[in-house]
Order: sequence, then C-alpha cells, then structure tokens
Amino acid sequence: MKIDLANRWVVLGLLFLVGLTAPMQFQSVAALGPFLTAEAGLTYTDIGLLTGLFMLPGVVLAAPMGPFSTWLGDRIALVVGIALMAVSAIAFAMTDTYWVMVAARLLGGAGGVAVSVLLPKLVADWFTGREIATAMSIIASSVGFGIGLTTAVLPLIASQSSWRIAILAAASLNVLAILLLLVFYRDGTSPAGATSGGGGLLWRISRAGAVLSSLAGIGRGLFSAGYAVFMIFLPPLLISRGMDPVQAGLMTSIAAIVALVSVPLGGYLTDKTGKPNHFIIGGSLTTTMTCLLVPYVAPAILWVVLFGALRGGCTGGIMSMPSRVLRPESRNTGFAVVSAAYFVCMAALPPIAGWALDATGDVAAPLWFGGLLWFMISVNLVAFLFLQRRWIR
Repeated sequence: MKIDLANRWVVLGLLFLVGLTAPMQFQSVAALGPFLTAEAGLTYTDIGLLTGLFMLPGVVLAAPMGPFSTWLGDRIALVVGIALMAVSAIAFAMTDTYWVMVAARLLGGAGGVAVSVLLPKLVADWFTGREIATAMSIIASSVGFGIGLTTAVLPLIASQSSWRIAILAAASLNVLAILLLLVFYRDGTSPAGATSGGGGLLWRISRAGAVLSSLAGIGRGLFSAGYAVFMIFLPPLLISRGMDPVQAGLMTSIAAIVALVSVPLGGYLTDKTGKPNHFIIGGSLTTTMTCLLVPYVAPAILWVVLFGALRGGCTGGIMSMPSRVLRPESRNTGFAVVSAAYFVCMAALPPIAGWALDATGDVAAPLWFGGLLWFMISVNLVAFLFLQRRWIR
C-alpha cells in the first residue's frame, strides 16, 4: 500500500487520523466523568481540573515546539508526542492515586502539544493560497470528531467493562497513528515544506506577527474551550433529566456527528465567498444562543443538532486566521505562538466551568459559561482585525 504524498487531499486525510489522537486523550476523562465520580471518588471540579491539566503543558511547551520541530523534523516530533500520550493513558488507567492521575494528564498534555502545534502548520504548508479555510476546517473537525467519538464510545465501553479499559481503548488509536506516520509520512514533501527539519533551532517572527498570532490563538482557544465545555457538561444536564450516562453521551455526540458535515461545509463556503469574518461572527453568536437555551427549552436534541450545525460556520475562518499574517519562514514559530495562547485558554477555562457546577449545584451554570466563551470569539475577532489593519499594509 502506498500513500500518494503528492496529493494534498490524501495527506490531509492522513493528518485527520493523526489529529484524532489529542482530542480523544483530552476528552477521555470528561467522557468518563460519571464513572470516575461514582467509582474513583472524583468531583466535577476534579474532572474539570484533570481535563484542563491536559492543556497546561502547552502553555510552556507550545512556543519552543516550533523551533524544536524545525530542528528535529515534524514527523519525529509528532511520533514522540503521540507516544507520550499513549504512555500517560496507560499510567492513568493503572492508578487509583489522584496525584498520579494529575502527573499522567500533564505527561499526556506534553505529548499533545506536538499534535496541536504541528497539524495546523502542516496544513498551512500544503494549502495556503488555495483551499486554506476548507482544509483548516477539515483538520479542525478531527478535534470535534475525536471529542464526540470519545463522548459516545468510552461510556459504552466503561459500562460493559470498566473506565480503565475505556481509557486504554482510547490510547489504542495512538499506536495506529504512530505506525501511519512512521510507514507513510516523510518531512519536506509539501509545496511550502522547506521549513520542516534540519534547519537548526529557529525563532523567526515579527512583533506584529507575534501579537496577531496570539489573538488568533485566543480565538482558537475560545472556540475549542466553548466546544469542550458543551460536550463535557451537557451530559450531566441530561442525566439530571433522567437519562443514563450512556444515553447522555450518545445524545451529546450527535453534535460532533452533525459537525462532520457543518465544519467542512462552513470552510468551503468561507473559501467560496471570501468572507471569513462574516462566518466567524455569525457562527459564534448563533452558537452562543444554543448554549443559553439548551437548559431551558425542550427538546434538548434540537439544540444539540443546532450546536453542531452552527459552530461549523466559524471553524474554517478561525483556524485560518494565522495564515492571514504569517509568511512561510515564520510559520513554525507563528503556529507555536498560536498554540501557546490556545493552550492557556484550554488549561484555564474548562476548570472554571467545573467549578461553576460544583459551586452553584446548577447543571446549567457551565453551559452559561460556555455561551460566554462563544460570544467572546466575536469580540476577539474585532481586536484582531483592528490590529491587522493598523500593522499590516
């Protein structure tokens, strides 16, 4: 079997599969929240904290990952990162000690940095100047699909066996991703891939590029945290209405299934119309509405479907924001800055949602917070556009 690495869409498919590894590891604890609270003695504050901890290493490691991957090579950096996530999942599944769980999540998060930093950069190498919003939306949908798949499948596995087996099942995808990368992928095959590997430790970015990349990363972080909060904290709402954990996970995962269509479609329409800002604002504000209404207006399935459909409009535009301001020689560094800001958001925001639930006892409180995150996407875009027009002529 041979993968045609001259075809950018074939490469995108390979990167999509690799991209499932980090979100599945990120979401695994949250998806198993009802089992961990019942069997491991964790609270929802603990669930939110352990979820956010997966993103915490990225705050420190994302920025160095750019120049480091330039020196080591994107493929090997990805393999090392995915292997670290697999080891962390095994450690988490084998322990009953909370602090070992914390250490395992931090180790897995360190591995996840490579996937989060390098996949958007590789897509930009292949698609900048062509179908960039479409390609970015497809690779972003790997995050949503990974989270949705985890939310649907892991509770089912845990109900038939144990939460430990479910954690290990999620890690099995990491082994497949490593094999695919080692057997099929090679660095330096993309049209603009000369920046990958063998060039020494490089840090190439202007002040304007760094600030704008940070804002692009905040937009990505708000988007991803808003999605994660919805997927993590909708099941407790549904369980409070009488669903069992498996049913609640399956219903919540419908949002991810719908997004498999809406996210690439939103990216395609963004490319076709050339109006990414319209889609970002429209998608973020309408998704805000679904978060605020789902606790109060039945049936919940309506808002789950709308959430999956409406979030797709802004995905491609948000993910392609860095490509508006980064030159090829600054992409490794620029996407590292994007990811550093993204990781700050993802480490900080889900625990706040978990705290809101424990502090108020109201299963709707995390979803209100999620709505605020989606609203702030539009505010962040306004700041990005103001500085882009001021600094980049």
